[in-house]
Amino acid sequence: MNKTHAATLFLTAALLLCAADATAADRVKPGLWTSQVTSKATKQPTTTSCITPDQAKLMNGDLATLRKYVTESTASNTGGRCSVKNVEIQDNRTIVTIACGKTEVVGTTTYHGDSYESTSSNGITRVGKLIGACP
Repeated sequence: MNKTHAATLFLTAALLLCAADATAADRVKPGLWTSQVTSKATKQPTTTSCITPDQAKLMNGDLATLRKYVTESTASNTGGRCSVKNVEIQDNRTIVTIACGKTEVVGTTTYHGDSYESTSSNGITRVGKLIGACP
């Protein structure tokens, strides 16, 4: 798997789980989020994404709800090339394992109120924060 494909894989996982409250019942707040991705060699431009109330509700659900949402989103966002192997919730952290072919990437996202950070087993990090309401 090349670096671009690996970065896309991790970005998909991070986007699916972005945003942030420290309680498991409210991990993600709806609104406009900004995020910055960094790999070992490069720093990507800052991006923004809107998390709708409906998306936040799914992301904040119990383990079964979150697993279903992440599985369906990963399949959709990768054209079926990647699949979710595992989803865990541990306090203020989510851990997701995604496989594309023979390559598996484990992404861990830790939530802190209105911010988060994600790290992956392939060396990519992502930090983000809630910046306001969606346009």
